[in-house]
Amino acid sequence: MTKIAHSIWVKICFILFALLSGICTIYSISAISFSINYNLFEQNTNTTYYDTQWCHMITSSKVDDVMFQYLNGMTPEDIQSYYDTQTRTNFSFELYDGNDKLLVSTPKPEKIGYETSFTFDTNYDMYEGSVENAQTHGTTYMIRAYVADPLTVPDSYKTTYSIFSVIFSLGNGLFLIAGISIVVLLFSLIYLVCVAGHRPKTDEIVLNVQDKIPLDIYCLIAFIGMSFCVAMAENLSWAVSWDTLELLGLTSALVALEIFCLASLLTLATRFKKGGFLKNTLCYFLLRYTWKIWKAVFSTIEDVLKALPVIWKVVLIWLGISLLYLLFSFIPPLTFLLNTILLMVLCTIAVQWQKLHRAGKQFAEGNLDYKIDTSKMFFTFKQHGENLNNISKGIAIALEQKMKSERLRTELITNVSHDIKTPLTSIINYVDLLKKENLPEQASAYVEVLDRQSHRLKKLTEDLVEASKASTGNIQCHLVPLDIVELVQQSIAEYSEKLENAYLEPIVNAPENEPVFILADGNLMWRVLSNLLNNACKYSQPNTRVYLQIKQNDDNVWITVKNISRDQLNVAPEELMERFVRGDSSRSTEGSGLGLNIARSLVELQKGKFMLSIDGDLFKAQIRCIKANIPQQAPEPVVEPVVFDKDT
Repeated sequence: MTKIAHSIWVKICFILFALLSGICTIYSISAISFSINYNLFEQNTNTTYYDTQWCHMITSSKVDDVMFQYLNGMTPEDIQSYYDTQTRTNFSFELYDGNDKLLVSTPKPEKIGYETSFTFDTNYDMYEGSVENAQTHGTTYMIRAYVADPLTVPDSYKTTYSIFSVIFSLGNGLFLIAGISIVVLLFSLIYLVCVAGHRPKTDEIVLNVQDKIPLDIYCLIAFIGMSFCVAMAENLSWAVSWDTLELLGLTSALVALEIFCLASLLTLATRFKKGGFLKNTLCYFLLRYTWKIWKAVFSTIEDVLKALPVIWKVVLIWLGISLLYLLFSFIPPLTFLLNTILLMVLCTIAVQWQKLHRAGKQFAEGNLDYKIDTSKMFFTFKQHGENLNNISKGIAIALEQKMKSERLRTELITNVSHDIKTPLTSIINYVDLLKKENLPEQASAYVEVLDRQSHRLKKLTEDLVEASKASTGNIQCHLVPLDIVELVQQSIAEYSEKLENAYLEPIVNAPENEPVFILADGNLMWRVLSNLLNNACKYSQPNTRVYLQIKQNDDNVWITVKNISRDQLNVAPEELMERFVRGDSSRSTEGSGLGLNIARSLVELQKGKFMLSIDGDLFKAQIRCIKANIPQQAPEPVVEPVVFDKDT
């Protein structure tokens, strides 16, 4: 269901719902306001279209046009043709001068819906502007204006009359339309804000193109766009012609305004969910860049103060060269010679510095065999180059000795373990044969001791090989997304019998109904959990609980195992992870003391971290793993159903 809700097509549908409901809300509220002004909600209202401001404003505008055309030289025939009442307009008029002489007229309609007259005491020159801005010279004109009833010609009257008819016919239904539009708009906005930044295949917040634009730049662009749309909508709403194109233009301006507002709301919601939205601003970048510049300046000053023992030499050289310039500045050949010498010295210094820089880069990349030729270097650079050569030589010797030591240690453990296994296997086999014989009671007890100690020696040998492989990384490790919650539950199930025999109750605290994936190797992580659970079974206080807790943040997952120790823990946590160290100093148990060391090595092989802490008798082991994204098809955890008897 969540994937469907986050689908791009569902989001597009709700965006369209928001835009349409927003337009319906604006127009329905405007229609309600219009109806209230003209008492259209009253049952016995006598208000008609001809009583509205639309009809009066359009008529006034056309009267102004007639007066402007006549006084600017347009012939009566052209004016009559322009105001053809049969095909162009529902408006007709009669223009008289101050002596009531008819100057221009158009056919009067048979039935008049609205009639008015205007008087002008003005003389218009050739002027491009409104009638009111012309200068008055005392000439008087009068226009009688008529609007036909019914409106038969498709003009501004017809358009506004159609709008009036729709508003009048809807009546109280406008409140229902406005209410439904507001509810749909609010629901769409709430849904879009909730799903902003979400994608079907991931739980992370994903930024799109507009979310990556610096916030202050985006706000400036959005403010300019909104201001332009508001200005256009305001101009069109006060238009007097009100034809179909102007109505479409007003609707387009309102839709554009809605798009700017909706886009701004969604990007703010996405940035807030993602966090750090203030850092994605140009102002933050400029402040940070300015801070870096000031920091670099102060750092340079600090470096200069620290390098005073060397700088004084440079200062002396500079003073000497400056003095020579002052002494020989009036001799051009000597000045040119000094410049040439200075250029050669600077070029030589640059070459030597480049050699040192290249050497440092080679050493950083691990090429310890690289050598610097210091034969032609200045004293300071030569000394520095020889130091770098000696450092690389010392590092190479130390690495070689360390590798040799590790190799000898691994070979020693492997060879000794292999050599011990052969006679140990024979001892175990002969002990098994003796156990089948009818021996005296005392001899049978001795055989039991031999059997127990031989198996303990065998386990110690296996642990030695395992510890050697883990510490040297000679174990195959395949890191894949792994559901750690499922693996912990499986481990508890495998150890249920041993935990019950030890009178321990396992408590698992993990996210419910939510998988937690880590980047790990299933087999190796199983060994680590098996190690910790086996330790809990051996050393926990009976009739207590073993807690396994799983927590996660943006980058890591923490697995914690806690239990109460039966014996006093008299060693430090760091010592417990060393080899051959156990919690009980009597060494009376069958453990080898290698378990936690192996567990730490296996966790580090998986690029994690293994930590121990002790608080009184509370023993706590923490494993930090890298968090992985939830795969489309979660792989089953690959584990071996074998209990590794690793202990502390």
